[in-house]
Amino acid sequence: MATPLSPAVSAAAAQAAAAEFAANGHVRVEPALPAAGADVLHRWLDGEAPFSRVLNQGDKVWDLDPAQRAALDPEAQAALLDAVHGQARDGFQFLFDSLRVSDDAAARAARNWPVDQLVSAFNTPPWLDLFRALTGEPAITMVDGQATRYLPGHFLTGHDDNVAGKNRVAAYVLNLTPRWRVEWGGLLMFHDGAGDVRRALAPRHNALHLFSVPQAHSVSLVAPFAGAPRLAITGWLRR
Repeated sequence: MATPLSPAVSAAAAQAAAAEFAANGHVRVEPALPAAGADVLHRWLDGEAPFSRVLNQGDKVWDLDPAQRAALDPEAQAALLDAVHGQARDGFQFLFDSLRVSDDAAARAARNWPVDQLVSAFNTPPWLDLFRALTGEPAITMVDGQATRYLPGHFLTGHDDNVAGKNRVAAYVLNLTPRWRVEWGGLLMFHDGAGDVRRALAPRHNALHLFSVPQAHSVSLVAPFAGAPRLAITGWLRR
């Protein structure tokens, strides 16, 4: 029986999306969820979700919760931002808000936040079968995830998601922001070998982006005048 977190992708749309993924290594499918399910997730992400600020320093990842951020005086905040921008100039760097989701089904069920419910739904046969059909990879056995929020000044520089031992087949981004202008930034950008952007996708509400791993991509800087946070649930389809 269909639920608010069931796939809302028709058989014809899935077939067309699978062909596009096979040809290009990425595809956008919309709508991904019934409208009611997407709206519930958006309201929760925009109002109640307890995000932490995440950033990297080389290979080390820092998670700063609201209390830790509040404890930084203005001078320390400025120094941290300078360091982030310095590493972003020529290397891999990210700065955004995240809410992690456990890979353990029992832990997700115990916490039972909307993002946990979605990742658990992604690990049920209707979604797993759809992901296998879309990617052409029958060996997909699990889906992990996190909620993300990009505020003005947030970004993710170029990388390819290929991490040894993670067995990632493809990445997914389920965008959950009802209104977005391309001028606000936050675009999912795919890079070619010459350093150009071969495709850039705006974060449309209830649109599921899938792209193969490895594949060079980034998220462009969210503009200071952006009128909303860029909200999404992201993760990987894994063998």
